[in-house]
Amino acid sequence: MGSLSQTVCELTGGHSSFSELNEADNAAQSTALLLQEELLQYCNESLSSFDVLEPVHRELLPISVRQISAEGTPVFHSGEVLDLLYVVPGSVDLSELLQALDLRLQGEAKGLRAAVGDGLLQAPGLEFTMRGIPVKFLLTHAVDVASISAESINKNVSGYVARQTALAILESVPDKRAFQQLLTCVRFWAKQRGVYGQSHDFGYLGGAGWAICCALVCQIEQHQDLEQLLGAFFDIMSRWDCRVPVALNGRAHRQVQRNSAGLKVLLPVGRKLCANPNLTASAALQLQKEFRRGNRIFAKIQHSQADWKQIFSVSKFFERYFHYLQFDITASSEEIMFQWLSWCRQHLQGTAEMLETVGNCHLITRPWPVWLPFKDCEWHSAIAVFIALRVLPHARNEQAGTRTVVDLREILVTLLERLCAWPLATEHFGEFDLYIRHTSQAEVKSWLTALEGGFPVKRARPTTQTQAAIALPEPDSEDDLSRQSSSFEFQ
Repeated sequence: MGSLSQTVCELTGGHSSFSELNEADNAAQSTALLLQEELLQYCNESLSSFDVLEPVHRELLPISVRQISAEGTPVFHSGEVLDLLYVVPGSVDLSELLQALDLRLQGEAKGLRAAVGDGLLQAPGLEFTMRGIPVKFLLTHAVDVASISAESINKNVSGYVARQTALAILESVPDKRAFQQLLTCVRFWAKQRGVYGQSHDFGYLGGAGWAICCALVCQIEQHQDLEQLLGAFFDIMSRWDCRVPVALNGRAHRQVQRNSAGLKVLLPVGRKLCANPNLTASAALQLQKEFRRGNRIFAKIQHSQADWKQIFSVSKFFERYFHYLQFDITASSEEIMFQWLSWCRQHLQGTAEMLETVGNCHLITRPWPVWLPFKDCEWHSAIAVFIALRVLPHARNEQAGTRTVVDLREILVTLLERLCAWPLATEHFGEFDLYIRHTSQAEVKSWLTALEGGFPVKRARPTTQTQAAIALPEPDSEDDLSRQSSSFEFQ
């Protein structure tokens, strides 16, 4: 049985957290430093046209805990996104500076577009590719993070809060290399198991949340090797009392949260800032299931009854369930798609909870946090996301074998009303669309086959965005899912 680091290197194609920088990493690091200098020059030139009342720091700062070094320059690895932050004097309007930078970068950068935020990090910025490196570039004003709260944080300072959060996490761990290695393993595991995602989608933990969890484990289990640290991670997280927030250096003060939906992770800066403010009950349940699964497999590994690859096996999400809601977001161009998708992701928040409020049955949802781009027969750009559906066994006072109709029409109409309020809808009339439909496991497999083959996907039947009902027979037990069949009615 290979070691944990060997397994992760094999599965990820090699990762420099476990070895010295390879030739590709060294080349990427050199290019990133040149790019950083070039972008800093653009920033300073653009800023010079503004009336600046305060001193200017004139430096670009890395944001990610994976890219911050003691020397201050980003530690960049091949294949990563370069995250950079430019601190702007408070007298300068960030939106105006962003427009100036946008104009300056046109012709120099490819795929230039507005940056997508996550959770509390909704800073103004740009995403683009330059010198072959994908870049996420954010603007921020400086702020006293000690006094910042969920009520006072705003997009103009959230980038600074993110930077200070990363610094606080790194300062809290006794061994930065061990922390980086553990975080690499946990991030990879979470992505494989479908519980890593931006918190504003379906409430799963994102990069900052997982980093805080790993830092806490490193604080509790000091001076352990990587394999023991990962085992401690699963043990601690699977037994964590979800009424108590996960926090570094005792910041939570063991305060019990009443009516907690599940695992809450607090940032190590500010006043009770949460890394996953949009946590849903379904996401919390899935997290606990995955923590317990990891803990069980780790125990088997200790007794040579399993190997590390089993912990990192890909979740069988598209094989486990028989019913899915599929959301297709489409647009006539990449530019419109970016704006339309950003709006949809923001206003799809809470969809899982809404679906679980269906009155005539107990509906369980399992969102998949990965958005899947695909080729559409009618649209230039298309991307889809799936939510698995399962009905719990019928109540004892109901007649066995009865067919339960899950009526989602009212919920979907409410959801569509939110999405149709897009401010740019009139401007881009006829240039975007949204399709919501029920799909069976067989249809999803066919869709995935077309996706993997690079073929255009054609919708099997007409869909409407206003009325939908699913008829699901209830299984006799939680595991007896193979007997389910379905029909999806559009009226």
